[in-house]
Amino acid sequence: MGDDGGIDWQRVGRVATEPDGSAHWGRIRSAVRGRGSREDPDLTPVFLLAVAWTLLGPVLAAIFPGIVGLAPWQAASLGVVVLLGAVAAVADRLDEYEVTDDDVVIEELRARYAAGALSLEEFERRVERVVEEGAEAVDPTVGGDGGGDTADRDPVGILRERYARGEVDDEEYRRRLDVLGEDPPERTVEES
Repeated sequence: MGDDGGIDWQRVGRVATEPDGSAHWGRIRSAVRGRGSREDPDLTPVFLLAVAWTLLGPVLAAIFPGIVGLAPWQAASLGVVVLLGAVAAVADRLDEYEVTDDDVVIEELRARYAAGALSLEEFERRVERVVEEGAEAVDPTVGGDGGGDTADRDPVGILRERYARGEVDDEEYRRRLDVLGEDPPERTVEES
């Protein structure tokens, strides 16, 4: 945080962006969901409601002025104020955010494992090092077999896409889901 107890917006900018200047969606998503060094609540519902109200509030106010009790511009303004508050809460989290938080590093390792960039042995070895030595001991973006950009991706979503493209067979898909802590889907077709 800034020296005055406020948000250090320059630090937020550094934490929320990649070295090339693009947004680091993985860290932003973690801040919205409340992961990291603090036990913060998930702000996703707040963002969804604020966006919905900002877009639909003025329409509802115009159609039902007696029920909503606000002019359309007031309804939109209310949504924008809530959105700005949610953005400030996320910025505060990013300001306090430690890029080396164990759960953030492990989430990035999970995404690289799901993408096929890390073998099971390498994934388990790195997670063990994070748990034993701390997140500083492992750079989750180094090593492995490539696997593309996984920083802002859900590990299970990555694995589902690979399965749908035929990159992994059913057995490998189910094994990786199990390693990621997800229950494999029920089989819909009886095997002979």
